[in-house]
Amino acid sequence: MEVLTNKVLRFISDTSFEDLPDKVIHQAKRCFLDTLGALLAGSDTPVVRMMNSFATKYFRGTEATILVSGERVSAIGAALANGYACNGLDIDDGYRMVKGHPGGCVLPVLLAASEPAVHQKGTDFLTALVIGYEVAIRAGLIRHALLIDTLTGPVNAVSPEPVTNRQFTKALGRLLHRPTLLRTPGWLLRLVLGEMA
Repeated sequence: MEVLTNKVLRFISDTSFEDLPDKVIHQAKRCFLDTLGALLAGSDTPVVRMMNSFATKYFRGTEATILVSGERVSAIGAALANGYACNGLDIDDGYRMVKGHPGGCVLPVLLAASEPAVHQKGTDFLTALVIGYEVAIRAGLIRHALLIDTLTGPVNAVSPEPVTNRQFTKALGRLLHRPTLLRTPGWLLRLVLGEMA
């Protein structure tokens, strides 16, 4: 049996633009534009101005750019400052199953790493973006499944034996030592959550 880490590394190194379905390419472009918009909009917030100052002071260099301000710093400094800008207004894309913002983590690093690259193609950039999202989201799912010992996020994302809402609610009530007297009607969940219900 192959070690999971090796599968992930092979996925990262072997995935090419040609492997990506058209729908994935389309969504990657949307994610790029959404996260870039969030970065630009968040770049003038107080915390981002502080982070830009911090990055220029402690991460000196010329490898990469803090977007909008145009300041040159090390790649790590640019990724840090631009990452803060992505989440400066908390409008960057999110993935509810991991309660996180993969784009705000992936795009700044990719921008910083890509800047010094010679002759990089847009298809390579999009492929790296897709790989970054895929790995970040799956790592988040694994983290929630294995490492969080408190009940703070999605539960039952992956289950060896699916359960009904009633069974889940009773088990959750027992775990939290809370009564589960009122059930949420299925029609209401479908109305509010749609397919996610």
